Amino acid sequence: MGAAKQVRRRPDDRRAEIVEAARGVFLRGGYDGFALAEVAAAGEVSRGSIYRYFPSGRADLFVAVLDQVVGELHERLRYAASVPFSPATRMEHVIGALFAYFQDDPDAYRALFRDVWSTGEPEIEAAGLAARALLTSEIAGVIADAELDVAELTAAASGILGFALATVDLALRGEVEAEAAWRVTCAYATSQLA
Repeated sequence: MGAAKQVRRRPDDRRAEIVEAARGVFLRGGYDGFALAEVAAAGEVSRGSIYRYFPSGRADLFVAVLDQVVGELHERLRYAASVPFSPATRMEHVIGALFAYFQDDPDAYRALFRDVWSTGEPEIEAAGLAARALLTSEIAGVIADAELDVAELTAAASGILGFALATVDLALRGEVEAEAAWRVTCAYATSQLA
């Protein structure tokens, strides 16, 4: 019997496999709680392969994981915002999607809204800011029909997102029931909508 033939993967597939392995490691242990060797073992690749796809190592890989998480969350919010109902009902759906995503994956919340600020890495902080901007724009799209100028719309959407994230955090820490946190957030977010 000869040695098993090694299957060569496409670069995009290999990169996606590394990101998926890193996601499990990062989300389980946080940015400070992992080493590239652990990602390499989880993804069954060499550290050299990781550096081939992510030249800056941990920081590049963490940003790729954050991009994946934000993409999933954004897709859920976009779907929730597209329901053909009133702006207030759409807002309730968007907030519900936000709560549900982080209830399903509380480690994603930690990665996106806590770990990004503790790394001291400018590219990771930039990814955190980009995530907030994307989520804010989804909320702004729901309230865009309100009679607000651009600055007011941005401020309102940022405030709603901040309030929602604060109540998600309370719910994840068990300080408030998730249902009660969602209701309070919806009441706050929809108070100015027709």
